Amino acid sequence: MRLKVLVRKEWAELFRIKMVLYGCLFMPLFMGGFAGYMVWQSRGLPPEAQAALFNAALLYFLILPVMIPVTLGVYSVVGEKEQGTLEPLLATPLSDLELFLGKSLVAVIPALFLTWGVFGLFLLAASFMIPGGIPAGVLTLPWLLSIFVLSPLLALFAALVAMIISSRSSDSRAAYQFAGLAVVPTLIPLIVYSARLTAVDLKFVAIEGGLLVGVNAALLFLGIKLFQREEILTRWK
Repeated sequence: MRLKVLVRKEWAELFRIKMVLYGCLFMPLFMGGFAGYMVWQSRGLPPEAQAALFNAALLYFLILPVMIPVTLGVYSVVGEKEQGTLEPLLATPLSDLELFLGKSLVAVIPALFLTWGVFGLFLLAASFMIPGGIPAGVLTLPWLLSIFVLSPLLALFAALVAMIISSRSSDSRAAYQFAGLAVVPTLIPLIVYSARLTAVDLKFVAIEGGLLVGVNAALLFLGIKLFQREEILTRWK
């Protein structure tokens, strides 16, 4: 119940800031539009080429869950400190676990809704743009699991990294830069995806999912250890 109140309060404050709101909306619309453009370009090509371009377009929907939480996660601590809204929150009876987890969810949930919403629009547009509809054998189970199961894990990873960096930084610009660099390793599997295209299989998805679960658990533990409200209040005076 307290997490629910915290998440709603954070959303109400975050989305009043136009820069944060526009930053969250621009990237999904831009990347979704670019993915649609790639599919549109495949019209008239052989089925194999259409499938290759469609798979390449799907990669954008694995990048979005990594990029969106960085904006929200970084602002959640250092941004609130600069706005003067962090101190009252740190004075509440919420535990460090509740604060850290709640603020992480504030970044993860919108990222997933935006990613899946734009993905749905992309599929709808693609079904009209490609003669005969979406190529057979493109939306395989491994790809769907990647988008709907790996996306939450990728988003949580990005949010946890952003939160840790944000809690240890006193300048929002530096925090954004470090957080952006810190999530680069999550793009490595996407490079493998792009190289393999239709060869993405359940084994590969399972391995990546298992690694993300372990890394996220370690990051959550580390983040709680580092998220010391007394130190944040005194160090940033």
